[in-house]
Amino acid sequence: MSLKDVVDGAASAVGSVAAVAADPINSNTERSALLDKLRQARTAFDRNQSTQTGGQWLAADDAGRVAFTPTRPDGQQMVIGGQAVTFWQVGEIPAMLDAFEAAINAGELDPQLTGSTPAGHSLSLERLAQR
Repeated sequence: MSLKDVVDGAASAVGSVAAVAADPINSNTERSALLDKLRQARTAFDRNQSTQTGGQWLAADDAGRVAFTPTRPDGQQMVIGGQAVTFWQVGEIPAMLDAFEAAINAGELDPQLTGSTPAGHSLSLERLAQR
């Protein structure tokens, strides 16, 4: 293999990496995927199912509290109020999920969806709380 072949191969690899880095994640696609996961979570919760595709977002205990642990389409934990897990009363779940859906549609979670990780971004807990 000649030096020219090595240099040309390296230049091609750098060009491929640069093309991927320059191709931003489509926030509309990510929102749509997150909304699908939300619908699955809501359906599983309404049917009192303990598992769902893509991980369990809602888990109720015997005391009437529900742990909410949403994940990005790639499986990484979302952050709400600086936490990966928030706790709600069973009766608060429908309104909280409606508010979460509205936040998704409004693009409020885009920084968590389009970054390499959700770290450094958090949806305000007050955005979801109807207390």
